[in-house]
Amino acid sequence: MLTWTEVAQALTPQRNYWINTVDAKGAPHASPVWGAVLDDVFYFFTEDTTLKARNLTRDPRLVVHLESGDDVVIVRGVAELLGRPSGRPDVVAAFAGKYQHGDDAQYLPTATDVLNVFYAVRPVNAMMWLLDAYENQRRWVAPADADADTPADAVADEPAMVNDASS
Repeated sequence: MLTWTEVAQALTPQRNYWINTVDAKGAPHASPVWGAVLDDVFYFFTEDTTLKARNLTRDPRLVVHLESGDDVVIVRGVAELLGRPSGRPDVVAAFAGKYQHGDDAQYLPTATDVLNVFYAVRPVNAMMWLLDAYENQRRWVAPADADADTPADAVADEPAMVNDASS
């Protein structure tokens, strides 16, 4: 059985993540982001004028996954808009502590940032596996009462998953 803490731990050390949203016409939209885990919550940021931000305003459901197809972590959930970085100095500090390579600082939100907004991902379910051990795929599902603000149908119309490596 997979726990959310294990999922959060698998997300923590990664540098890049993919956020998948749906545009106004129903087409999928994938976009790379930087993210940070703080107290088992996954956060990401984007400029508030981006397509992903507009998509999330209209429909906050999303999928987050790692770059790797060999070490897989996929999270389905709902993005909660937290607003400007000035309101979340703890999250600003988490990003500053994580992204310290070369010129990273120029891309990070700061307390005075007026372009970016933070989102917290409220997970609905997650799955993890290693390519070499696909048959050991593990899944996590949020408890029904874990987050009253998460829409009950956040992923309800998702087709049943089968353990089929050809999918």
